[in-house]
Amino acid sequence: MVIGLIGAENSHAAHFLETINRQQRYGGVSIKHIYGGDDPEKSCKLAGEFDLQNCGSEEEVIENSDAVVVTYRKGSLHHDAVMKALRAGKSVFNDKPFATKTGDAREIADYARGGNLLLCGGSNIKSLEGVASAAQKIEPGDTVVISFAADPDSEYDGYFFYGIHSVETCLTLFGLDYRSVSSTRDGGTVVSIVSYPKNKCVIMTSPGLLRLDITVYGNDKTVHYPVSLEYESVGPDEFVQMLLSNKPPRDYEFYAKAVELTNDIIRSSGI
Repeated sequence: MVIGLIGAENSHAAHFLETINRQQRYGGVSIKHIYGGDDPEKSCKLAGEFDLQNCGSEEEVIENSDAVVVTYRKGSLHHDAVMKALRAGKSVFNDKPFATKTGDAREIADYARGGNLLLCGGSNIKSLEGVASAAQKIEPGDTVVISFAADPDSEYDGYFFYGIHSVETCLTLFGLDYRSVSSTRDGGTVVSIVSYPKNKCVIMTSPGLLRLDITVYGNDKTVHYPVSLEYESVGPDEFVQMLLSNKPPRDYEFYAKAVELTNDIIRSSGI
């Protein structure tokens, strides 16, 4: 199976190449083509290092691949590339941020669902063992605080570039049916309260927070979960397992809801 890579600037492109090509974890699966219009110099470097065909367009990668990975750092660039691949009938890994417009994310999800096409992606953080451990300890009535990095002034679509990690972690812990969002911003720090029928999730982000921490507060308990950020192979593993099993890891509505919640936070905080 031949995989094509669209986007070179993001370090995740190298993670896919390291996991799939260099480590050769999956017999018969390899990345053969790359298009890196976002960083042509790095695209050439990766092509030479991993023996890839350095293509001149997204379309060339899509045409010559069985499945496609989109890893642009700017989520605002993902929609067009992903839709090209889906319309060509290709399975897609759409890296984080999945999109920056809720309508774009929903169009991707709806098209993949309607065409019975394989789709996964978003933040790798949500699939880490530490997040799963915290989820097992949450009870009705608990309040959970998630703290991690995000910069509302990032050149890569602002809050979306890193804020999406905490947002997808919140949805993984509590589900998609949040009822309201209230956010405030003080400089680079954004604090959001996401209310659910039986719980509250507090998302605290700041550019200087280099660790992901989850703390569960409830009656007579405070349980703290520092999450080990060994995420480099999570996305590649999830993608290839989806291709081999012909089964996506989660409902596509998750991705649309993550972009929707991020936009709710942005609007509420005045970013």
